Amino acid sequence: MPPFDGAVITDATAIRRTSAHEASPVHPEPPRTGSGRWTRVAAIVALSVVACWTGYEHVVTAALAGSRTAHLLVVPLLAALIATGYRSAPRGVRDSETDVIIATLFGIVGLTGLHLVGTRIPTLAGLWQLHQLAIVVWLACAVAVLFSVRHAVRMWALWLFVLCCATPLPFLLAAAGLGGSRTAHGLLTAAMGAVAVFLAGRYATIGRRSVAALGCLVVAAILVVVVGAHLHPLALVLVVGGLVPAIATLALSRLSAPHRSPGAGQLPALRSRRSLISLGVLAATAGALLIGTPARSSAVVATVDGDWIAGAGLGAPTSFPFITRLLGPGATLERYAVPGRAGLPAAAVDVMTTSDPAALDDVADAVWYPTALPLEYRPASGGSLPPGARTIHTNADTATDGGGRDWYAVTWTWRAGPLSQRVTVITSQTIGGDVMPPAPRPLTLLDTAVRPAMWLMRQQPDAASRVDPLVRQRADEVVGRLVGAHGV
Repeated sequence: MPPFDGAVITDATAIRRTSAHEASPVHPEPPRTGSGRWTRVAAIVALSVVACWTGYEHVVTAALAGSRTAHLLVVPLLAALIATGYRSAPRGVRDSETDVIIATLFGIVGLTGLHLVGTRIPTLAGLWQLHQLAIVVWLACAVAVLFSVRHAVRMWALWLFVLCCATPLPFLLAAAGLGGSRTAHGLLTAAMGAVAVFLAGRYATIGRRSVAALGCLVVAAILVVVVGAHLHPLALVLVVGGLVPAIATLALSRLSAPHRSPGAGQLPALRSRRSLISLGVLAATAGALLIGTPARSSAVVATVDGDWIAGAGLGAPTSFPFITRLLGPGATLERYAVPGRAGLPAAAVDVMTTSDPAALDDVADAVWYPTALPLEYRPASGGSLPPGARTIHTNADTATDGGGRDWYAVTWTWRAGPLSQRVTVITSQTIGGDVMPPAPRPLTLLDTAVRPAMWLMRQQPDAASRVDPLVRQRADEVVGRLVGAHGV
């Protein structure tokens, strides 16, 4: 047996350590996320400006005119504040090809679905302003392509917030439930900003997030109550829904330094050929949204004498106070009875009056009368009609209640002195004059969302409808009576 040689063992151990060291090259420190993240953020912001320009321009114009949907102006800012809470890339290896495929499929399905809904029920889509949701779909696809699908999915709270705030109808209905005053609108905007602050502080403890959101809500509510009556509605929205939440989010960020999750992925800079192709596709899609978003033009509005109602020989009015919750204090909705005629259906004249024409435009596509199916406004034809007149009616051919609730209406907007009025001549489709047309009723989420959605899911066909010539004759007769002799 050979003698034990410690030197040989020592040399062999050193050789193995050297070989292992040479076989395991030193990996450089992974690159920081700053360059890649901010390049992507800049790309999304620039492309979003292009995609949203047409729709956002209308929002700004309406807000300057006094629209009660001015809160839409601060939704992009609040969405950006919430997005600041996602400061690190998600864990796992990113597969850019899979991200592009999923984003493309989601974009095609989402945009096609919105287009089909808007084509099937255009009046209801106009009331909801569903074209605003196309921007949300595009933004989600852009985040999925540039940041990964994992990153887009974990931002579910942001998408839920934007979906609830991107269209004006939910806000208007919620404000109406609170009374519809300027204070109610301001407090609801303040609550929207507080929710955004809470969602933006996802890197902080739940206690600090809650304190920041509650502080934001309290300060904004105090401003609404104390100075809200002295500020322009647009200025109030920008302060309580934009400035105060931004300050609260910045303070929370300074007090709670964001931490990087262990094992968070890294984002390289946008230098690869595939990344540049993805940017090109997103830019083309943003351009298509810019072109495809409907631009609203100012309609021609007729002018009449301020005392036209007295000169029309209408009966005593019946008031519907619920309209103030949607159009604001001072707005009125009154029904005037029209003297009957033998052999013709009963008719009435509903006049919606406000000093704020933008408030009327906010609900231009609202249907104020009971209906079982979604109805569509159509341009009215006839030389004696005011500019912009439209017709709408239920389908008496498919009625299941004997036709007593079916109606036909002609509606238009004009200026009567300093006031704006939406006049509706509504006629019963029951011949004989013994059944009055239904009274107007307030908008509800059930009538504007739940029932239309159920109707779409059942794939109901658009049944052809026919209006009795006597019904049209009666409506045209009343319209001519209102228009012909009162200085239109």
